[in-house]
Amino acid sequence: MTTIPKTHIVFDFDSTLATTFVGALMFRGYVSEERLDEARSRYQSDTTTLREYQEEVFDQIDESPGRMSERAAEGASVRSLAREVAERIWHKGGKVAVASAGLDVYIRPVLDKVDLQKIEIHSGRIVSSPTELPPFRYDYPSTEKTCEGDWVTCKCAVINSLKEAEGDEVIFVGDGSNSDSCAAANAADTVFATGRLLAYCNENRIPATEFGDDFGPVLSYVVDKMSANGAQ
Repeated sequence: MTTIPKTHIVFDFDSTLATTFVGALMFRGYVSEERLDEARSRYQSDTTTLREYQEEVFDQIDESPGRMSERAAEGASVRSLAREVAERIWHKGGKVAVASAGLDVYIRPVLDKVDLQKIEIHSGRIVSSPTELPPFRYDYPSTEKTCEGDWVTCKCAVINSLKEAEGDEVIFVGDGSNSDSCAAANAADTVFATGRLLAYCNENRIPATEFGDDFGPVLSYVVDKMSANGAQ
């Protein structure tokens, strides 16, 4: 029996699957601008890594993981047509995943709110009790020692892990962090991009399709791909 190749998709979260940078929603107004500037300066000068920068900032938020999750669900939105894309992929046996340098404490509640809890989440984790105050305990199950940078999650590894058989395709959708660029250049079969990632792809001649306020281009591609495979 001939096996029809599957199509899978991996989304970056902040400013991609989510319409805004939800991580910033967690700390802006809860951490002083002076401390944010100091932490950002250390990160931008390569004194600290992205992981260390993120921990430094989140450990200054004087509230529990449970409360942060509530605020994320209240204040964040998922980009239009995300559900339609995910359901097309799932319907034909593909996988849908988030690969993010952020933290599950604010990613999961946003997906749960819109009934997209089936999406696999690959991110950093706060493993402290939901009622505990900082400093928090963290875990990084999706990091890789071979990564070029300490980017919390190796998006290339996530992409490669989804391929179940020869011929499977993994789509990557992102907006521009270093890990997004690495995934687009080294792992993804098909790339949809906006912002810095789109500019990077154009500069480096990596084929990429732009998306905007919604995932219309992604949905059109998935529908056409499945139709061509006789999957409808």
